[in-house]
Amino acid sequence: MKTIALLLLAFSLVAVLPATSQDASYWLAQTQSDYNNGSYPLALDDIDEYLAINSSDPWAWNFRANLLIKMKRYSDAVDSFDEIIKLDSSNAKAYNDRALILSGGMRQDEEALNSLDTALQIDSNNANIWFNKGMVLEKVKRYSEALEAYGKATTLDPSLDRAWYRQGHVLMLTERYEESLQSLEKATELNPSYSEALDDLELVQTKLNLANTDPNVESAIEQDPAHMDSQENANTAAGMPGTVPEKTIKFPVAGDAAAQ
Repeated sequence: MKTIALLLLAFSLVAVLPATSQDASYWLAQTQSDYNNGSYPLALDDIDEYLAINSSDPWAWNFRANLLIKMKRYSDAVDSFDEIIKLDSSNAKAYNDRALILSGGMRQDEEALNSLDTALQIDSNNANIWFNKGMVLEKVKRYSEALEAYGKATTLDPSLDRAWYRQGHVLMLTERYEESLQSLEKATELNPSYSEALDDLELVQTKLNLANTDPNVESAIEQDPAHMDSQENANTAAGMPGTVPEKTIKFPVAGDAAAQ
């Protein structure tokens, strides 16, 4: 009797496995369909049904996280990245992407930095992670550390134009104009259409030109900053086209500037 019972159990398992696989494929197809149609809440329900069948699929958790980001449910997105980390604690990308949401979406900058440090312990030669760390450090005005992180990024990947740009931007903020000029020139050399870098480059060149302006013009400005003639002379001497609005950091969603 026991042998028959075991055989029946084995047969039942054989019967269940194809059905489970079929159900998983169905929910993946349904997820893709609803996502492509822009029905994100339905796509979320679909991927949850799939994960109920196959909870060990890191791709599905990553898809779920990015879907939740689109829905601006940042805390739930972080939870999905945590599930990936539970499956694979050596997944540097999950720590990196998690940090982008913690800082960019939830303003939890210290926790984000901790997550990035963990990612770098796993993959210390990843220029993108160093860049993202620099972004968070710049955001909290820890400029010296931000420059160090951007420097690591540009050393590991000299073609990373955005790292050269942000390095130049921080150097400009700290009035290190000569160094800033070099970084910004490198960024625009790599990407001639990089508008933010071009704007900063023009501003830094203006600052350097002003430092070498005829002292008589500078004196006139100091005596009467509101005097239009003096201001016009200074602008002409410096070749100043106008002011440039202050830059703001825009954090990419996970995957854009994430470790790749």
